[in-house]
Amino acid sequence: MQKVLVLGAGLVARPLVRYLLDKGHEVICASRTVAKAAALVAEHPHGKAFPLDLADERKLVDFIKAADLVISLVPPPLHPVVARHCLANGKNMVTTSYVSPEMAALDAEARRRGLVILNEIGVDPGLDHMSAMRIIDDVKRRGGKVVAFRSYCGGLPAPQHNDNPFGYKFSWAPRGVLMASRNGAQYLLDGRKIVVEPKRLFRDMHILAVPGCGDFEAYPNRDSISYQSVYGLEGIATLYRGTLRNMGWCDCIFHYRQQGLLELEEFPVRGRTYAELMRDHLKAGPGEDLRGAFARRAGLPADALPAWNLHWLGMFSDRRVKGEKTTMLDAMGDLMFEKLAFKPGELDLLVLYHDFQAAFPDGHKEHITSQLVDYGIPGGDSSMSRTVSLPAAIGAHLVLSGAIKETGVLRPVQPAIYGPVLDELATMNIECREHAEAY
Repeated sequence: MQKVLVLGAGLVARPLVRYLLDKGHEVICASRTVAKAAALVAEHPHGKAFPLDLADERKLVDFIKAADLVISLVPPPLHPVVARHCLANGKNMVTTSYVSPEMAALDAEARRRGLVILNEIGVDPGLDHMSAMRIIDDVKRRGGKVVAFRSYCGGLPAPQHNDNPFGYKFSWAPRGVLMASRNGAQYLLDGRKIVVEPKRLFRDMHILAVPGCGDFEAYPNRDSISYQSVYGLEGIATLYRGTLRNMGWCDCIFHYRQQGLLELEEFPVRGRTYAELMRDHLKAGPGEDLRGAFARRAGLPADALPAWNLHWLGMFSDRRVKGEKTTMLDAMGDLMFEKLAFKPGELDLLVLYHDFQAAFPDGHKEHITSQLVDYGIPGGDSSMSRTVSLPAAIGAHLVLSGAIKETGVLRPVQPAIYGPVLDELATMNIECREHAEAY
């Protein structure tokens, strides 16, 4: 029986842990909050839960030494720390996060040691890569070339549970969502390189109509251009990776960024209320209405959605801010996590949509789409937890079984990885539906 160490016990971990236990592996789940880890293994005879603070690297190394493979579900900045210990102790590793420069720098050492560090095997990144590569490789196999590729993904509340003015609920770490809102982006459009500065990210928005699902706001997701080489699409004219949200999100987050509500500078807040905090931040007068003060500073009507949503959150209320110190991002994030959390029994929605244009030597052209619309299971796991953690679990099982021969810092863009993962997911009703037509 092979031992898998799972680091982290957050919102998406449960399907991964259960899958690996069902496959006959022993799973050691280690988390700072041991009760969360214990809930994941749920007294399974082959599951164990332990407390672990990753700041205690000596204890972390002891856990790694005892495992055959490590799955890191901790915050992304900690992955390289875990990876370096895995390399030093001869252990393979899997993460669902993007390959950071620090992680990429470990590629040569991983290959030298014959180890696999498989990254970006969640949903976005992950399922998006794998479903795209299946189409890209098929076009190449038929002698064609992909000349334009747009990819979109978003995790949202199911329509029947979309009951707040943001049109959003958190199915993964709230701080991660807000931190991602600080990113810039770049992509290719008709042969031109488009660079989007962080403060303009949510102004580079367009509407995407997903057949049978509705209209969504789409904005660019990080660096699309780097995926030219990852996908083998050198010379492509249009390459765009985007995030989907319900209507109104982009205007709100744009104005919150512009007005300093996503800043990370720490300051003391002990005993202060949100109203006091915002009055100082907005430089509002003693009796001035705070919603009006925000709207005026942002150049908006007082009843505009960004101002109203801050009022709805409680950013102008007499509620006390948590902690001794905080940042503006975390102060707002605490309220968002509370008011935009899924309630028991509520379902989420995952939308993944690819749009390709392909050209062939005989002049034939194809428009190809791939679409996944997946809902959480009533009384069961969320769509986000399934689509993030099951690809990682399947990938880990492939590594443990020796099915992945390539070593180094990998993404799931090789047929040996994406083929079995997509096939296994299809047995769980997680499947992209493809459609092609000439144009």
